[in-house]
Amino acid sequence: MTSPIQLAAREHPDRLAFDDGAVRITYRQLLDQIENSPVMKADGLKQGDHVAWCPRNDWDSFLTFWALQHLGCVACPISYRYPMAEREKIVERLDAKWPPDLTEGQLGPQELETESLERPATIVLSSGSTGIPKAVVHTIQAHVASARGAAMNMPLEPGDRWLWSLPLFHVSGLSILIRCAVAGATVVGVPEGSTLHAGLIVERGVTHLSVVTTQLRRLLEEDDFPSESLKAVLLGGSSFDETMIESARKRGVRVHTTYGLTEMASQVTTSSAIDSPSCSGRVLAGRELQVSELGEILVRGETLCAGYYQDGLVHPIGDEHGWFHTGDLGQLAADGSLVVTGRIDNMFISGGENIHPERIERAMMNAFGGDGVEQVIVVPRQDETFGDRPVAFVCGQLPVQWESELSQYLQRYEIPIEVLDWPAEAEGAIKPDRKLLQRKANSSL
Repeated sequence: MTSPIQLAAREHPDRLAFDDGAVRITYRQLLDQIENSPVMKADGLKQGDHVAWCPRNDWDSFLTFWALQHLGCVACPISYRYPMAEREKIVERLDAKWPPDLTEGQLGPQELETESLERPATIVLSSGSTGIPKAVVHTIQAHVASARGAAMNMPLEPGDRWLWSLPLFHVSGLSILIRCAVAGATVVGVPEGSTLHAGLIVERGVTHLSVVTTQLRRLLEEDDFPSESLKAVLLGGSSFDETMIESARKRGVRVHTTYGLTEMASQVTTSSAIDSPSCSGRVLAGRELQVSELGEILVRGETLCAGYYQDGLVHPIGDEHGWFHTGDLGQLAADGSLVVTGRIDNMFISGGENIHPERIERAMMNAFGGDGVEQVIVVPRQDETFGDRPVAFVCGQLPVQWESELSQYLQRYEIPIEVLDWPAEAEGAIKPDRKLLQRKANSSL
């Protein structure tokens, strides 16, 4: 069976696979680089081994990932934001080894077994907002199915250039590498320490961009944002600022909203560039989705993971019919588009009323997103009388009369009783840790 890189080297040999300004490598050259990489020369490293490292969005990590795939190892990218002690616990939990443990050896191509796209290829820690992250096992076949289905809705062609703006240790960043390899497109590396800005997009000739709401809002504030040269902007996250999306589209920005999860190798549904900004689009090829009677989103299909890795085994996650119960709440519109309304485990009760934090967050972003508010997370604070009350963490500045303005969108019991400053621990997170913010909200009493 042929890997995405082998296929790209055959079909698009002279197309750039990677370009960060300093390193420019074609797909033909990439295969040569893989054969001579440290991974391929590591003593004792063999097919099926779990290999952990803390990647950056650079050439070394790009090469390491594809070399591990070529050798048949299971790539286990771990966030560099974890303290070292926590990293060691994760490595032990995944039965993995660090690259520094690998010494120069004589492993040659003749020792490799036939590559299979159905073997475990990656273990990615879920980016869920609560609890201990799950260790999600995917095959390359599932990643490829995800890429192909995504391209049917949001075309990606040889020569296109996707900015690697999201981390490899999240499935959203990993999927950029797979999509580009499948399409013969270029992964555009981001220089260490650089921030995402309009000038970088223009300078690097970026055609495709993956962002969360905060990143897109900051880009749109720049006068030289390249609306016309970008073929597609993929917007992920837990909730969308509808006003911002409409404003971006009026400027010619092709914004595609999406709903995805680690267990499904990234995107499950994605909108067209003209769909309602409140929806996450329709189901992509290779996936299936339904909403249960209780409003929970269930998913299955070619992109569903092999399972969770625990105690040395891969445990399947589907029910008896193959459906994975996501814990997300949603509704399907008449045209089949999905509207995500929240999470089951985020809901809390205040004075006998069900509170869905995401509903409050959407209302606050739609009301104040255009006035300097970049992000909102609502969590419960314990209260002797009501059980719990909503408290909001806000990145940005609310207007003085925010409570009266918000009363036009929410019930009285839904309006936060206090607004707290956005904590440093949540900076740059794709999905802020709600449990951490909940502890902070209760410790500020």
